[in-house]
Amino acid sequence: MSDKPSWTGLSDGITSRTLAVRDLEVHILEAGQRTAPLILLLHGFPELSYSWRNILVPLARQGYYVVAPDGRGFGRTKPRNPAAPGGNRPVAFEDDLHPYRMLNLVHDVVALIFALGYTSVASLIGHDFGSTLTGYCAVARPDLFRSVILMSAPFAGAPALPFATDSAPDAPAAQPTPPWVLDQFVDGALAKLDPPRKHYTHYFSGPTANADIMGAPQGLHAFLRSYFHMKSADWEANDPQPLPLPPNPVSLARLPHYYVMPRDASMADVVREGAPSAEEVQAKSAKWLPDDVLGVYVSEYGRTGFQGGLNKYRGMISESTAEELSLFSGRKVEVPAMYLSGRKDWGVFQYPGALDKMRTEVFTRMAEEDVVLLDGAGHWVQQERPEDVVKQIQRFLTKSL
Repeated sequence: MSDKPSWTGLSDGITSRTLAVRDLEVHILEAGQRTAPLILLLHGFPELSYSWRNILVPLARQGYYVVAPDGRGFGRTKPRNPAAPGGNRPVAFEDDLHPYRMLNLVHDVVALIFALGYTSVASLIGHDFGSTLTGYCAVARPDLFRSVILMSAPFAGAPALPFATDSAPDAPAAQPTPPWVLDQFVDGALAKLDPPRKHYTHYFSGPTANADIMGAPQGLHAFLRSYFHMKSADWEANDPQPLPLPPNPVSLARLPHYYVMPRDASMADVVREGAPSAEEVQAKSAKWLPDDVLGVYVSEYGRTGFQGGLNKYRGMISESTAEELSLFSGRKVEVPAMYLSGRKDWGVFQYPGALDKMRTEVFTRMAEEDVVLLDGAGHWVQQERPEDVVKQIQRFLTKSL
């Protein structure tokens, strides 16, 4: 069903429709001929398919069919059963978390590919949480993806299973720490710092986060303006650096407050610290996130709330998710891969060692030239520097496919 939203910034080459996929009506933006090789774009939080608005058509002009879905719990994707959470009402914290397990989200992606009439994807490209989902799609179904591109969030592989435990039964097995276990381990230690801190994934996984954001004292528009600003290259306080191994609370406390928060603060409190002035908006972020574009996010999240997106964080840090994903322990990704982020993105280094592990252990075909940090960009790289992102994707796909 076609129903193009009246979103500013969508060029004439972009169309919109919904498809029945499993238990969902999945909303997609698309560009290009439906018979061309498929590129699939997966967004992060708090983003939408709309976040790829400047990427879709330029890639389609290179001979691809390019599709960007709203993920489960986001935007205009909704359950096929109107009575289900996210149908006639927004998703609530108390609703079943089971649909937001990582493997179920992988299942959503695979089912969407088949619903589109494809059994092979030229490139799966994910940003932020979409990068993590891209990694697990490649691990779980390597037969489907000819290449992958990960943006902002390094993918350090599946949780490790204990190894060779029968050779030294009394010795604990030394294993790499997956991010969600690191979050759980560190969050208690962060609370003992002076001043006490907490990890943002635990805050986003808690029962108050959605209400805190929706009821932000500064209003939703100002909240999102500040959140996007603080994680972009426009915020001068961003100076990302590798953090030491092994992780420890003192070094992790060097991360900006949007990652390691003051213990008693909400995210609305945190982003108020870095709220841009009207002059800063006009001189900087208005160039890539003008008010009418930001208004699309405000309108969509004002309608749906944030809980569907926040549930992805809850799913990531659950012990049952780690247990399930350990099925893929030690699995490598053997298709061509690229990592792309902004040089001012702390997401590159927020999990110590993840970047190196990704490029030296998890991906066997990630060349040094394909680990790219773009000048003048922060976390929202495909929105801050879309032309540079398109050039890098074209360069990579030309040599890889």
